[in-house]
Order: sequence, then structure tokens, then C-alpha cells
Amino acid sequence: MKTKEIINPIWVRIYHWVHAISIVMLIITGIQIRFPDLFNLFGNLKRAIHYHNLFGFIVLLDYLSWYSTYLINKDFKKQYIPTKQDFLKGIPSQAYYYLFGYFLGDPAPFEPKPEAKFNPLQKTAYFIIMVIFLPLQIISGVLLWNINFFRPVIDILGGVRVVDGVHIILAYIFICFLLAHLYLATLGHTVYSHFKAMILGYE
Repeated sequence: MKTKEIINPIWVRIYHWVHAISIVMLIITGIQIRFPDLFNLFGNLKRAIHYHNLFGFIVLLDYLSWYSTYLINKDFKKQYIPTKQDFLKGIPSQAYYYLFGYFLGDPAPFEPKPEAKFNPLQKTAYFIIMVIFLPLQIISGVLLWNINFFRPVIDILGGVRVVDGVHIILAYIFICFLLAHLYLATLGHTVYSHFKAMILGYE
């Protein structure tokens, strides 16, 4: 019997699903906060803001735990930082596969392994999201959580409108990323294999 190879250890799966559920809740509550007259899932604006803040801090704690774990096990660079070879060959090859090769029946140019879970395109996208965009979103969210307390910092950054604008733009980016992430997750050996890997650890 073939031994099942664990691609995603339990701690990765826990962080992933806590993060995923929290991000979805932030999107839903954020839509109600942004468009209170059009969307009223949580009863009133005050309650939507309360849950938005709650899940925002869950994301903050989850992110710090996730990043700290990668720093401790010294696996972050290998898994998330793209190499020169990724940019020169890996990303174009993977992009071609997603756009054309998959539909033509070509074999996947990358197979996930415990020591290299992400293909070059995933690695680059996750690096941008997790190292640049998510920290900016968390920081802008914390500043907006208590505007009076953080007023000096907000003023240095250009005012509430600037911080709020950054927060909203990043929210739209995360929505687009989530939709792309869900679609690309279906392009495994089967439609469900990548989802299975994030639930059971192996495909």
C-alpha cells in the first residue's frame, strides 16, 4: 500500500481554516458596514462592526501565530520566497498551464511535496498576499478600530480617508484573490484533491 504523504501538517490546516473563516466573515461584515442600506445580515450596523472587529483580531492573532511558527521551523523562505528560477521559468510555465495547458490535458508542471508545497505562481502570490497585503490590511484595520487613539499615526499617514481607502482597496483585492484561490483549488488531480489536502493533509 502506498504511504500517504502529508503535504499540509495539522498546524498549517488549523491556521488555514481559522484564517479562511475569519476572512469570509470580515468580507461579509465589511459589506454591511460599507453598504448598510443594501445588506443587513447582522441586524444593525453596530453589531456588524462588533463582529468585524472580532474577526479582525482573530486574523491578527492567527497571522502572528502562523508567521511565528514558520520562523521557528525555518521553513518560510523555502515555502514562500520565490527564486530567480521561479521568475525566469516556473511562473511562465505555471501561468501557461492554468490558462491553456490544463484545458488541453497537459500534465501539471509542478507536483506539491512537503518540502515544496506551492508552485512558483502560488509561491509568488502567497508571498505578496501574506507578507505585503495582509500586514497592511491588519495595520489599517487596527488604526480604524480606534481612530481617536491612533489619530497621530493616522494623520501622519494622510488622514482617515487615506487609511480607510487603503483598507477598502485591499479588501477588494482579497475578495478577488479569494475567488481566484477557490477556482485554482479545483485544478488538482480531481476537483476536490486540493481541498482534501487542506482537510486531511494529503491528496
